[in-house]
Amino acid sequence: MNTGPLIAIILFILLFLLASLRAGLGYLQVRRDAKEEWPDFQKVWPKRASGLSAEQFENAYVRAHGPRAPLYGAVMLLIAAVLTPVIMLLLTALYGFFIAEPINATGGPANGLASEVSRQFRLDGPLVYAFFLFFGLIASWGLVAFAVAHRFHRNRPGSLEDELRVERGEGELPEVEVKRPRPKWSPLVQTDDGLQMPKNSDKKEVP
Repeated sequence: MNTGPLIAIILFILLFLLASLRAGLGYLQVRRDAKEEWPDFQKVWPKRASGLSAEQFENAYVRAHGPRAPLYGAVMLLIAAVLTPVIMLLLTALYGFFIAEPINATGGPANGLASEVSRQFRLDGPLVYAFFLFFGLIASWGLVAFAVAHRFHRNRPGSLEDELRVERGEGELPEVEVKRPRPKWSPLVQTDDGLQMPKNSDKKEVP
């Protein structure tokens, strides 16, 4: 019996519990900080606090400063633990369908070292299957980590000012692309294809 995946599942669950505890305590601390920050924020930034309630400020503060990394890490570990048995079944089915050779029922037990090595390294041997399962699980866990990390960066919150605008219903500030104009002394001009020499340039190439 291959106990490696079972050990990995137990490890994932333990790490999930630790990450969940850290994320929960972190969000509680951030929300406590937001409640303490709200009176000072009203005094120092009265215009920015205008039109906001204490609850709205806390929500924006938590989104902007909350410990998202341990939260997403806990989600990633939970998904990996749940999907590991399914991935094992899928990998075993793929191995049996595409790689494994029919077992020779007439073949007796290994009589020596050479026979045992041959049995281990043939396509239907236990060592090849163990390698296939090992690297297949690692690749699958990597895909899970990639998917969670992609969502982590895609849903990244804005600054506190951006989140306050969202609470007011104003939406985030639009991103404006600022193009730096070329200095007058430069012989290059900015075009859609990049920096180029002007077509009507009177400069002559030096031979």
